[in-house]
Amino acid sequence: MRTSTVEQIAESAKRHNTFDFIRLFAALAVVVEHSVHHLDAAFLWHQRDDTLWFNGGVATFFILSGMMVYRSGERAYADGRPWRDFYRNRALRIIPAIYAYFAVLVVLLIVTGFLAPGQLLTVQFAAFAVSNLLLAPVWSPPMLDDFGVGVVNGSLWTIPVEVSFYVIVPLMVVLASRRGLRSMLVVVLIIAGISVGAYGAVGATTTESLAWKAFGVTFLPYLWWFAIGAAWSRLWSRIPQRGWMAAVAVVLYFVLAKLPLDPGPAFIANAVAAVPLSYAVIWFGYHGPKALGRFTDRLGDLSFSIYIWHMIVVNLLVSWGARSWAIDGTLLVLGVVVVTAVIAFASWHLVEKPALNRKRYTSAWPGGGEAAQRASATTKSSPSSPMHGAL
Repeated sequence: MRTSTVEQIAESAKRHNTFDFIRLFAALAVVVEHSVHHLDAAFLWHQRDDTLWFNGGVATFFILSGMMVYRSGERAYADGRPWRDFYRNRALRIIPAIYAYFAVLVVLLIVTGFLAPGQLLTVQFAAFAVSNLLLAPVWSPPMLDDFGVGVVNGSLWTIPVEVSFYVIVPLMVVLASRRGLRSMLVVVLIIAGISVGAYGAVGATTTESLAWKAFGVTFLPYLWWFAIGAAWSRLWSRIPQRGWMAAVAVVLYFVLAKLPLDPGPAFIANAVAAVPLSYAVIWFGYHGPKALGRFTDRLGDLSFSIYIWHMIVVNLLVSWGARSWAIDGTLLVLGVVVVTAVIAFASWHLVEKPALNRKRYTSAWPGGGEAAQRASATTKSSPSSPMHGAL
């Protein structure tokens, strides 16, 4: 497909920030953490159950999602687009990758002998398929208990949470339009703060309680991270942006997020730590080395597929006895990273990027400035131009 003027502007603007690189780094941090934990393999200095490193990936995803998805909804509303265009963009970003993942996963499970062809007709498999394909909390069927750690892909709990964020974005945008940005943020942050406190309080009692588990599969405990990102999408240009402030924010994040606390209080501490983390992440997104943006632009936005595929690679290794292999832990974890990255590269270029090319509008210019203004003007004059982006 011939690249339009708007696509060229969007691609040029993407090279002036490092947000795609940050997402890639966050995804790789999740891969390392899960590989070390489930394979019982030390990675460099990082040991299993060491909470000091590689634990901020999901928080970073939620913060950046709040910033970028809220901006996308705001842009759609400002341009007078129907909300179905907004949801179409969201669907194009997630559904093709998830559906391709599930189709390949089923074939892989059959080829490796963990799933018999006859089991495809069972109620268990039907429930497993529906939970994946409807982007609901994924149910791992008992017939796959022997696959890896016993849960097919525990990382996918974030997918329904993210979809829930998409549902509330129009409410946030309309409320901000009618009552003002400050009022909207106050309302959302109050709800998010209460949810964090409630989730932490229940977890302080017992993480095995039904209330803890049920509340944990909703978006409410994680709305705080998303709301912080949404706030930065409008407020970032109004505050000082200094490298030393970003460095201090990183130190504060490690101090707050790595306190030796029980799960409930630790969740609350992590919510507080999200504030300095968000500043550091967004500062680096705007001010990080531009070469990193050019690198991910050439490579592709692999972060989503790396995230959804890595536990399948880990589970296969666990099933094949990798925990007892006589191999250096760092090499084993790097092997997971490389294999997952190859799968993600194929997913991006064969599935995700072609799907994103079908977008009718894009808000993928988080750096603002002249490129964003020119892109915005061009978009308004050509509302039907097919564009793609990472959002």
